[in-house]
Amino acid sequence: MELNTIRLDFSTLQLSPPLSLRIEEGLPRLILDRLPDNEEIESKGWLKIEDADGKFLSWGFVDPSNNAVHLISDSENDPIVGLVERFGTALKKRAEMKALVGEVVRLVNSAGDNLSGFTLDAYGKTVILSLECKALQRLVDNLLEEILLPLQPEQIILKIREKRPQLKGKISQKILLGKGLIDKIWVKESGLSYLVQPLGKLDTGLFFDLRYARKEFAKGTKDCGVLNLFSYTGAFSLAAAHAGARRVVSIEIDSVNQNWAQQNFRKNGIDAKDPKYLFVKDDVFHYIDKLVSRSEVFERIILDPPSRLQVGTGRFFLKTDLPKLVASCLNLLTPKGRLLITDNTMLGTSAKLEQRIKKGAEIANVKCSIVKRFKPEPDFPVNPLWPKGRGVIAMEVERN
Repeated sequence: MELNTIRLDFSTLQLSPPLSLRIEEGLPRLILDRLPDNEEIESKGWLKIEDADGKFLSWGFVDPSNNAVHLISDSENDPIVGLVERFGTALKKRAEMKALVGEVVRLVNSAGDNLSGFTLDAYGKTVILSLECKALQRLVDNLLEEILLPLQPEQIILKIREKRPQLKGKISQKILLGKGLIDKIWVKESGLSYLVQPLGKLDTGLFFDLRYARKEFAKGTKDCGVLNLFSYTGAFSLAAAHAGARRVVSIEIDSVNQNWAQQNFRKNGIDAKDPKYLFVKDDVFHYIDKLVSRSEVFERIILDPPSRLQVGTGRFFLKTDLPKLVASCLNLLTPKGRLLITDNTMLGTSAKLEQRIKKGAEIANVKCSIVKRFKPEPDFPVNPLWPKGRGVIAMEVERN
C-alpha cells in the first residue's frame, strides 16, 4: 500500500546547533512556545525540522493543546512511513518479551518508544490506542491499516486524553473496530485474573506498570498482616491474599472500586467474605487515625497514593504531603515490617522519593532503610531525554 497518497501540508523550522544536537540524540518532543518563530508554525499538522544548514532532522506533529511538537518520524520523504516504522519497532520489542505473552501489555509507551503523544495497550483481544491530543487523530487511519488491524484484535478503542480545564477529567473515546463492548472484561497479570473496563475513564482498573513490584512485594506477605491504602480495585490486595497473607485490609473511599476488588477476589477463587479480608470504605487519612488509636500494626503496608486528592475541605499533594503519610505508615509497621511506596506523578526521581522517605522517617522518629528499588517494567521504557515521562517509581522500605 502507498501510505501517503495525498499532498502533504507542512511547515518548516530550522533550529540552532544545540537543539539540533539534542534531536539527533533522540529528544522525543519540543516545547512549542520556546521555538523560534513559533507564531508562524501552523497550529496543527506536520512540521519539517532542519538544522541551521537545512539538513533534515525529524518530522514533528504540532500539538497546541499540550504546547508541544511530537517528534515521531525520521523518514524525510514521507513522515507516515517513519511513524509506522516506529510503531513496528515497538511491537517487535514487545513480541520478544516472552514473559508477557498472554498478559496485559503496553505495546507503545509514548516518548519511551520515540512515539511522543501515543500509547497503545493490549488487554487480551481488546486494543486501546490513546492520544494526547485531537490533532493526532488525523494519523489514526494510517495506523489502523498498517499497525492495529494486523494485530487481529476483536475490539479497537480510541481514547483522547487532552489536558484542558473545561474537560474536567473527561476523555473523548470511540470504538474503531468491533461492536459495543460489555462493561468489563477479564485479563491476566502474573497468572491472576483482573477485571478491567476498557471504555469509560482513561484508566481501566489495573495499573500494570507496577506488575513486577506487585508480584515481588506479594512474595513477602505470606502469613503477614497486610494494609493496602488507596486500594483502588484491589490489585495489591489480591496479590497478597493469593500469596497467603494472614490478613488483608483494603482502604478505599469509592464503594464501586471496593465491589470491583471483591469481584477480583472471587474470580481467583478467594472468598472475599472471609473475615481475614476486610474491605473498608473510608478516607485513608481518617482510617489511619483509627488504626493509631487502636494501636494496630501490620507487617506489610502498600502506599500507592494518587498524585493529588481532595481530603475533606483540603487537598493532598503527593509532592508536598507524602512525608507525613510515610510517617504514619512507619508508625503502623512492626519492626522489620515492609512498606511499598510509589510516586506516580511521572515527574519524580528516585532521589526525590528517597528524600521524602527520609523526611517521613524523621517526622515519625523511626529508623528505616530502603531495601528494594524497582526498575521500570520492560514494556514501559523511559526516554532519558524526556524527564516528564519517567514513569512510576516504586521502592520497598523496611522499618529497622
